[in-house]
Order: sequence, then C-alpha cells, then structure tokens
Amino acid sequence: MSTQVKDPVYDPAQAQADAAARWAGTPLATAHWLEGRSGFPAGGIVTAGPPAEPHRTVVARARGFSLTRGHLAEVVAFTEFMAGEAITAEERAELEEAVVDAFEDSPKRALQSLRPLSGGVKRVAGLDPVSRAQRRLQALTTTYLLEVRREADHLGLSPVMAAVCRHNPVVRHWATTGVVLVADALAARMEQHRLVLSLTGREIEAPDALADRLLARVDEAGRLEIAELAGSEVRLLLIRAWLRDLGNTALARLRDDVTRAVGSALDVDIVVQHVGHLAALDSAGRAA
Repeated sequence: MSTQVKDPVYDPAQAQADAAARWAGTPLATAHWLEGRSGFPAGGIVTAGPPAEPHRTVVARARGFSLTRGHLAEVVAFTEFMAGEAITAEERAELEEAVVDAFEDSPKRALQSLRPLSGGVKRVAGLDPVSRAQRRLQALTTTYLLEVRREADHLGLSPVMAAVCRHNPVVRHWATTGVVLVADALAARMEQHRLVLSLTGREIEAPDALADRLLARVDEAGRLEIAELAGSEVRLLLIRAWLRDLGNTALARLRDDVTRAVGSALDVDIVVQHVGHLAALDSAGRAA
C-alpha cells in the first residue's frame, strides 16, 4: 500500500522573502512578475485592486445576450498577460470599446470567442511561475500565428494584439516552424546573462550589443536554438527556481564552475545556455 504525498503549495510571498534574504544584491532578490501571487503584471487590472464595478455588471445587451464588466476585465487581463505589462488607460478604453462593438454586431459569436478566457485569472494564479511562463508562451505563439493568418486575409490586427504589439512586438517569425520570437523573450535571454554573471560578480556587456549579437546568430541558427531563444522566459524562470533551491555547497561549486567557464569562454552565451540546461535537467529529474 502506497502513500501519496502532495507537492507543497507554491507560496509567492514566502519564496520572495527567502530570495531577498539569500540573494541580496543579485537579480534573484527581486521577483519576476510571473512569480507574483496573481501571475499578472504589476499595475494591471488584476493587481491594481478590486474593480470599481462588480464583474456581473451588464455593460451591453443584444438579441437576448448580455456582456458584463467581467467579460471586459478578462479580455484586458489576457492582453496584459501577453503584453507583459499593464496597458494604458487609453488602450484599455479602446480595447473595451472594440469588444462592445463586436458584441453588438454578433453577440453569440463574441461570447463564444470570450469563453476560453473565462476563469483564466484563477487558473494562472493557481500555477507555479514556470507553468505560467509556459502557458504564456503557448498563448503568445498561438495568438501571433492567428494574426499572421489574419494578415494573409488582408485583415488588420485584432484589438487585443494591436495592444500587445505596442508593448511586446514580434522580433522574428519563422513560418516553417511556427516559432515566434517576441521582444520580452529576447529580454529574458539577456536577463539570463545578468543572472548567471551575477554568480561571478560580473556585469553583462552593453545590452544593445548583446541583443544584436543574439539576433545575428539566430538568423543562421538551427531549429533547436531558435526554439530555445523563443522560450527564454520559461528557461529564465527555471534557472531562478533552480538557483533558489540549491544548497550552499552546490551553489558554491556552481559559482566556481561558472567563474572558470566565463573566464575562458569565447562566447559567454554558451555558458549561460549550459546553466539553463542544468536547471532544465534538474526540473525534469524532479518531475520524473
């Protein structure tokens, strides 16, 4: 007879308190927004406090169907989740107006399109940071590929993606593989550099130069390297979780290994990728 042991519930507040104490002066002392309690960007509709109007407040009626304040909030939350930051009040107003217009044109179709977002805020809050990053990567990839089809049909960007593109635009798109590289994935790869180099007390090279070098390399990279860069945010969250869980002896050994590797590396990005692979292997081993 076996006894099942449940995994401990992820506690963002406790995790951040532990990180701040142990990792003072490093990037790990500050939480990534996906590590917050809600899993949504600071200052956005989910994190800005209780809504001014109840979610069940009806904002439009058409042909026997009702559109509520909750529907609009879910659209805004989804937009900010993919944008990676809060949208402006003007953008929110434009987005909500577009949703209302679409509802009044075709209420049944509009509500059907909103159904996948129902309960999304609670689902994201219940995930750990790495799972949130994976969910976000899937949403960004799927939605951007849908926009490519809209463009092929000579349609403009959807209201949601028009807002997302202002905050988190596409940097590269590989149609043959369906891989999409967005701006904050590139930023996450650069943050991996900052995090790994902080183990040795070093700073990253000039951000613009690093970004140019990473992009120049992927133009001729293989499918695996391209996909890895596109998934940099997932890998960043994996590295952060892995480093926090390392014991003192293992962490000291890692610092020594990274210091030696960085000192002799012709391309520091190879060292950064190696640390990411170690984190991924450890995560896979725990999941097995």
